[in-house]
Formats: sequence, structure tokens, C-alpha cells
Amino acid sequence: MEEKPIRRRREGGQSVVELALTLPLLVLLICGMIEMGWLASTRLVLDNITREGVRAGIVATSTSACTTNVTTRINEMKPDYMTSTITVTITYSNPSNFQDGDITVVTTYNLPTLTPLTTFLTTDGTFHLQSECTMKMS
Repeated sequence: MEEKPIRRRREGGQSVVELALTLPLLVLLICGMIEMGWLASTRLVLDNITREGVRAGIVATSTSACTTNVTTRINEMKPDYMTSTITVTITYSNPSNFQDGDITVVTTYNLPTLTPLTTFLTTDGTFHLQSECTMKMS
């Protein structure tokens, strides 16, 4: 009596199909995590340089010196990877006598996306970051 050969089912293609279905989601998840880390890091940098700009401005003796001190300090602390311009807005709570009130500095920065797969998270391909800091004039 002759034995029939056992036919094995080949399942090698199953893993390829599973990889093809899950790889795009995995790549998108990894790119999203990298992008959110990049966004959070840049936001912290913007917060820090805004605070340092306000600290440079609270010791000024005139509004023009204050504006110069604030913008100079912010631009000195801006890291090299922030290639776009940081918009700086300075307001005083008491404009008639600026040293008696508070100074508020608002900085805005347009951060381009790091990975092209995450541009759907923005309306125009950039994240619009804003930071604000207020301190009492000394």
C-alpha cells in the first residue's frame, strides 16, 4: 500500500498580506509621534524665549529701549532650526507710564511640518504657534 504525500497548506503569503495592511498605519503612527514631539519641543522653546524677552524688557528705561531689548533677546535665543521670522507684539497695561504697569509680550511662529505624512493635521502645512508672557515692570 502506497502512502499519499501529505499536502501542507502554505501560509507564507498570509504574513505578507498582514504586513501590507498594518504597515501604513504603523508608519503614520510613528510619523505622528515624531511630529507631535517636534511640535511640543518647539512650543517649549518659544515659551522660553518669550519669557526671556519679557525679562529683558522689564528693566528698560523707555519704550523704545524696551522694544529693542525684547526683540534683541528673543532673536539671540532663537535656535538655528527656527528659520522663519518670529513675530513679536509688545503691549503695556499702562501706556501713559509704561513703568507703572505690566508688560505683555506675544510671540507667534509658523512651524512647518516635519514629515509630509502629517500635513493633514494642519490647514496650510504649518503649525501656528503662539506664546504669551506677562510680567510686572520694575
